[in-house]
Amino acid sequence: MFRKTISPRISETNAARHIGHNAIPVWLEEGFIEILRLFNDDPTGDPAVAMVNLNIDFLGEIFFGTDVELTTAVKRLGNTSVVLHQEIFQKGKLCVRAAVTFVHFDFQTKKSKKISEDALQRLRQHLGPEKES
Repeated sequence: MFRKTISPRISETNAARHIGHNAIPVWLEEGFIEILRLFNDDPTGDPAVAMVNLNIDFLGEIFFGTDVELTTAVKRLGNTSVVLHQEIFQKGKLCVRAAVTFVHFDFQTKKSKKISEDALQRLRQHLGPEKES
């Protein structure tokens, strides 16, 4: 599981004086970048993945002035895809829960491709509490 601390910016607030919904996907991206790097057998290469689904549950307000903690874990691994589970907490309270699905993708053939066994092994190290395979 990866953990990242994010400091909400004043530019991310909305008229209700809390963090706007449009900031959350940007924060989630910060959380899954490290996991995407695990897809590629060449750490300097392109991860060659396509996001095919993003579900976000907004469970509570997030406010400017207090850091948030973002956690990202692998929820489920398939032959060509991975589902990530992400949560955002502020002051210990769960505010956002998200699931994002990536498919390992060949951009030349425009088709999904099998995740290598080496990459699967790296991804398995980050299976979260809801371990499924």
